[in-house]
Amino acid sequence: MMVSPAGALLALDLWDADNDLAAAQALGMALPEPGRSAAGALGTVLRVGPRRWWLDGAGFAPGAIVSGLNGTGVVTPVGGGLVRVQLSGARWREVIMASGLIDAEDPGVGPGSVAITALHHARSVLHVRAAALCDVYLPASYAEHCLSAWRDMGWQQVAA
Repeated sequence: MMVSPAGALLALDLWDADNDLAAAQALGMALPEPGRSAAGALGTVLRVGPRRWWLDGAGFAPGAIVSGLNGTGVVTPVGGGLVRVQLSGARWREVIMASGLIDAEDPGVGPGSVAITALHHARSVLHVRAAALCDVYLPASYAEHCLSAWRDMGWQQVAA
């Protein structure tokens, strides 16, 4: 597992469905449906709420996106409070299941999917990037608890 700050992660909040086209034009790509992600030239967009997307990548320019929304949404940096843990290998689902975070054996949890825990006090987001690769976004205050449990399961942390 590779642990790093979430970095240049932005939240895009749109106030109604009429804004989706303007946002897509500002991002240069269509917005993904609930529970999905989409990759584009600027980075990856993850659908994390009914009217919320995370923009993951240094290519997203908040000012340009906001100006393209014409006052119908907002872009907020959220990466500072999160830790990104990249799990790779055939056993990543086992780790997620043992942690009780998400039902990673659900057939819908495949490449391009996004799943969110129901734990209100430790909301974590799982982004499945490929069959043997996922990113888990954890609240910084909860990260050490998960990392400790994963180390106890035999997972080794590697340098980013």
